[in-house]
Amino acid sequence: MEKLKGVNLGGWLVLERWMTPSLFEGSTAEDEFTFIQEKGAAAKLEKHWREFVTEEDFRWLHDNGLNAVRIPVGYWIFGDEKPYRSSIRYLDKAMRWAKKYNIHVLICLHAAPGSQNGQQHTGRRGKAQWFTSLRYQEKTLHILERLTNRYRSHAAFWGIELLNEPRLGIFHHVLRRFYRHTYSSLVHNTRVVFSDGYTPRLMSGALPSNAIMDVHWYHFTLPLQRFIPLSLYYLLLKHRGNLLRKLQKKNPIIIGEWSIVISTHTFKHFPKNRHEQMMDEHGRRQLEVYAVADGWFYWTYKTEGRGTWNFRSLIEDGRLILRND
Repeated sequence: MEKLKGVNLGGWLVLERWMTPSLFEGSTAEDEFTFIQEKGAAAKLEKHWREFVTEEDFRWLHDNGLNAVRIPVGYWIFGDEKPYRSSIRYLDKAMRWAKKYNIHVLICLHAAPGSQNGQQHTGRRGKAQWFTSLRYQEKTLHILERLTNRYRSHAAFWGIELLNEPRLGIFHHVLRRFYRHTYSSLVHNTRVVFSDGYTPRLMSGALPSNAIMDVHWYHFTLPLQRFIPLSLYYLLLKHRGNLLRKLQKKNPIIIGEWSIVISTHTFKHFPKNRHEQMMDEHGRRQLEVYAVADGWFYWTYKTEGRGTWNFRSLIEDGRLILRND
């Protein structure tokens, strides 16, 4: 399997207010569900889809040594879930551009019916009702089948990710059952990717060895991170390389999301003029560790502002230097 070096096209087909604040200007909406019901929102959203990601972005990725994109989508992408609007034609465009510039596409179901974690990036902030509703789980499978059937023969289509960041659990009985059922339905048509649910050791081997496990590691979500000095964190980060090798004995591993961002609790112990340098060092160390994985995707390709969440600006400003391996 070719090693993937890529980015997430976050904030495009699934809105996140913090990533595109001008889109939400004058609005009190906190997620896509509340945004789309406001006056004039449909026209704003159409303009956003048309302009936020274009063919030029795929050309830039190719020219800068990237070979993959992870595209978050919502369960409403086909336009049959009101009040949401369909964006499938823009996913079609992304697939055409990806083919033209030799970019692999991993389509990720970022927002599932009922919400798999209750966060704004699932379309509607609130309770994670997906876990208690068989109807929602069956609808999720239906959406994944529709997406797979639409793109399975497309040259740019690399695979489908079943769910993004399902809520934290210990035994994951419901999640494991859904994974097994969905895998058996999709595996003959595409490469299947499954989230570790923040517990990579527990979920390792949840699906057969031809399925890929997605791991997300962010410094600011590290348990007890406010009490862990940066020097100790870097020891833990180095240990993750060994963990990745161990996990790969059961499934290929991708780092579906990562960033150079460091917790504000950590920054409190350092002068402000060192913060940017610290984050750049954080990025360098992560790239060294993630070279062990079968692929990685930075979160995210771009935001309205330049800086730590904007991968393109990090490359253009020389803050991130990609490895050649």
